[in-house]
Amino acid sequence: MLQIIPNWHPIFVHFTVALFTTTTAFYLFSYLIGFLKGFSNKVAIEFEVVGHWCLWLVAMITIGTVLAGLYAFNTVRHDEAGHIAMTIHRNLALTTATGIVLLAIWSGWRYYKSTKTTIVFLLGLLIVQVLLISTAWLGGELVFRHGLGVMAMPKEEGEGHHHHHDGVEEPSLDHPNMPNMENHEHHVGKE
Repeated sequence: MLQIIPNWHPIFVHFTVALFTTTTAFYLFSYLIGFLKGFSNKVAIEFEVVGHWCLWLVAMITIGTVLAGLYAFNTVRHDEAGHIAMTIHRNLALTTATGIVLLAIWSGWRYYKSTKTTIVFLLGLLIVQVLLISTAWLGGELVFRHGLGVMAMPKEEGEGHHHHHDGVEEPSLDHPNMPNMENHEHHVGKE
């Protein structure tokens, strides 16, 4: 099998986030179009059909996302602070994934019964959307704050290591917007 470094989780998770957000948008458009003059009911029906298919597809992809995430949880090298952050991310991700799968089952039942989108269903989508964004943010924190899944940090070349990218100078390490690393050991584990 093709080896992805560090693993497949970052690939699957982007599909989950993008497709569920698309799902939520299509269901919202489907519901709101019914209140607008000038749009036929056909457009609302088509948007709802797209919402159904996106939700069913994202539920299947989310299962792969969770499996790859559990594999990452058990294999990615980490320290104590990273472990705590990973555990919070995992727990929220499992809650979010459960919500996605339950909404997909509900959507399938509604499709089978030919019922319209309700405000309660939309509220469920919006709650899971907030959970998904929170989970994704925590995942970003794992990579960019805790360095999980990163092979190695680039090494600075020479003192100061200043150079230009297409005419834009990189900020120096003593730039006011750069984090101060002098007391780094003091801050590790307190986040």
